[in-house]
Amino acid sequence: MSTPSNKLLLNPGPTNTRLETKQAQMDGSDVCHRTEDFYKVLNSTKTLLLQRLTKDTNITFDNETWHVALIGGSGTTAMEAMMSSLGNASSATKVIKAGKYGERISDMLNIYNVEHDVISANSVEELQKDESNMDLFFVENETTNGEKYSLEYITSIYPNAKLFVDTTSAFGSSDYSNHLDQIQAMSFCSNKCLQSTPGLGIVIWRKSLPVFEKNHYCYLNRYTKTIPPFTVPVQVISALEATLRVSDDNTDLFDERRDNLISSFQEIGINCIDKKPCNSIIGFTHPKLSYDELNTFLSERDIVIYEGITGYKNSFRVATMSVEFDNKFDYIQDVFKESTL
Repeated sequence: MSTPSNKLLLNPGPTNTRLETKQAQMDGSDVCHRTEDFYKVLNSTKTLLLQRLTKDTNITFDNETWHVALIGGSGTTAMEAMMSSLGNASSATKVIKAGKYGERISDMLNIYNVEHDVISANSVEELQKDESNMDLFFVENETTNGEKYSLEYITSIYPNAKLFVDTTSAFGSSDYSNHLDQIQAMSFCSNKCLQSTPGLGIVIWRKSLPVFEKNHYCYLNRYTKTIPPFTVPVQVISALEATLRVSDDNTDLFDERRDNLISSFQEIGINCIDKKPCNSIIGFTHPKLSYDELNTFLSERDIVIYEGITGYKNSFRVATMSVEFDNKFDYIQDVFKESTL
């Protein structure tokens, strides 16, 4: 039997997971998704996600405000479920396009015939104040380049917007409790900042929103019942439930990881290229090596990174999502310093 990889994954998911996560995934594998025991795990997972969103430890999966859908698939599956089910052709709709994931939102709205205006912005500093009423779709942590479109800033310049947020590289590393009044829906996945295994697309949305049936598998109303409408990856739900139980909200932890990484890299001549770097994935430029050269160098030392950013020579991206990040931080510093010599 093969042994698990011991590589340090500094790519933006899938990433290294806890022993408890791995154990729960194994224990939850041979399970029927149409049993009372599994329904308990499913509803517990929904409850824990809502508690992570609202910071309300009393909230449960069947509360009056929010629905939670757990869909077999990736973060893109969740995004498509949100776009197809909640994109409203009768509302004024705008999309912030700051990278390929913002572009993906626009592409999906086009497919589902939702007219919208595109706001192109390479950073939050390029956004213009707009106090109109609108449905605003955007990516919080743009994985493409590492730029942060924080809800604090977005709500300050779009104070009357209803927010539909792709939080795929953010949920688990952000605090949403101060912005729940404006949040209408969010999509994300089971790994990345939640630090569980991949395989689930997740959507949380307001029960008051109209839901449109434009897609069979991704039609959100199918997922509002206790009984799953389709076969779901039971082992992934079990792993996520266990992970949510043993992990805390990681906003401060991810902020500290970002700041320490940027500071330590700067000391050895590796500079951050993000204007408002998010705390889960950050863009850098290397003083000597191209991405391919650096990737090969790091791979030989059991570190995996992510490819660079268009327009920046010798650029690459590093994610802070690994549960091994803190334990291996000295090693990360030493290896990257060695790469600059």
